[in-house]
Amino acid sequence: MSLPALPDLVRLSRDRHALIKTSLGIVAAAAVLALALSWLAPAGHGLTGLYRPPAPGGTEDLVSLVRFGLPAAETGDLSCFDLAGELRFHPFAEEIEAGIEDLDGTPEAELLGTWWTGLMVKDRTEVIRLLETLEVSLPHRNEALGDLRHLAGDNGGALEAYLEEAKRFPGAVYARRSALALARFEEDGGRLRAMLADAAFRAPLPAAALVPFQAWVRDHGGLVRSIMLAQLDLLRSAYVIPAILTAAIWVAILLSFRADGGRFAGIAGVAFLLGIASTVPILYLATVQEEMRGFRFRPEDAPHTQFLYFLAGVSLREEGLKLLFFAPLLPFLNRRGEDLAVLLLAGFTGLGFAFQENLAYFRSDASSYTAWLRLLTANALHFSLTGIAGYALWRLVRSKLHGLDSFAVSFLGVVLAHGLYNSLLGLPALAEYGVLAPFLVAVIAYRYFDPLREHLEIAGLHRRASPLGIFVIGSALLASTILVSSAATMPLRFAMGAFVSTLGSMIPLAFAYISRFRDL
Repeated sequence: MSLPALPDLVRLSRDRHALIKTSLGIVAAAAVLALALSWLAPAGHGLTGLYRPPAPGGTEDLVSLVRFGLPAAETGDLSCFDLAGELRFHPFAEEIEAGIEDLDGTPEAELLGTWWTGLMVKDRTEVIRLLETLEVSLPHRNEALGDLRHLAGDNGGALEAYLEEAKRFPGAVYARRSALALARFEEDGGRLRAMLADAAFRAPLPAAALVPFQAWVRDHGGLVRSIMLAQLDLLRSAYVIPAILTAAIWVAILLSFRADGGRFAGIAGVAFLLGIASTVPILYLATVQEEMRGFRFRPEDAPHTQFLYFLAGVSLREEGLKLLFFAPLLPFLNRRGEDLAVLLLAGFTGLGFAFQENLAYFRSDASSYTAWLRLLTANALHFSLTGIAGYALWRLVRSKLHGLDSFAVSFLGVVLAHGLYNSLLGLPALAEYGVLAPFLVAVIAYRYFDPLREHLEIAGLHRRASPLGIFVIGSALLASTILVSSAATMPLRFAMGAFVSTLGSMIPLAFAYISRFRDL
């Protein structure tokens, strides 16, 4: 059977019945594939299985279970301040004891057994003395000493132990993280600067882990470098896949407003990259504000102070710098003098920022359903707000700075809308109104898409895929990808439950977009 020709696909993108049948077919096929994957998944992840903790996989996993009560793969950037310590019911007690028994007769068994005992008791004096008698070159010996000394309140001794482990073993990343955390906690700026200046000390640590420490010692050059490297690390991570999927849907929709969408894609790509680049100064300013100046969100603050943080500490910073990175495109846009091009390129700048921001959200939230939520909310929020502000800035420049008050009203409105959106989601006093956040996104998106509709290029309109068709099919493909990937890692009933509830919560917002694209 041959694939449909491009003109047929364009025609189908404007046929509502075809869109409904195609999207339902995609979701049905995904459900069948999810069912098959769930049955084929390892024990504990099938239709009737429950989650089971992974068995320890070698000494490193056993060390992680002893230290944190977590498998090594889940420890991330934890330090000595995250130690499990003195748990009444340790979740992996049986696994730990079995693992230590398997190592019986080895120096590692004595070390881990003593370490395990020391973490579970209140008085650690005798256990620390026993650890000090073990061979100093034994891997993890000094880490174990550091952990127990820290729990016993001897942070100075713990710091020396971690530094000794770091000196002996280049791969002792936990020891380095804990040494940094302790030096910061003890406000030992000299020791912290010395550690950060040591390339051998920095190399094993992810760039993002160095950022708060470089901020504390006012190492601005190192801070910028680490932020840039952290952003590059995100671009090289697996999280780029859902980020591309969510961005691609909106890229295709925005390009469909132009008759020369293919040729316009080049300059749109430049705007998108400028949006990605804007995340570096935005994160730098965020770190300066929060780590150096102490202007951060605090749960104990009064609601008006928390709102001020979201308004001046988040939305003003992000909207101002996104607009600044859109500004280099103004000479090109002034030569063309096209309202549509301005709206689109400003939107693409905001979308580039949202793409990079999505990577951080996907990393912090392992749930694949975040991609669907970000598609409908954060992506649309950022390209709409930057589109509105960028268009106002272009009109100001075109009028040779006349109408400054009009630009100020537009820009401050954008900042206020962004601050209100963040407050609905993050302000405890507004928690009961959080359900209104998607409706606010719809209002903002309408404010952006209305002028886009006015300037839509009619020439060859019916030879281009419709925004409605792109949105419906793209959303069905994204939702199906989410369902299939989730079914491969969790029981099907959990995957289906989360899938249905997540989609259901966003259906009103999805229909808001559909109504805006319906007659295009």
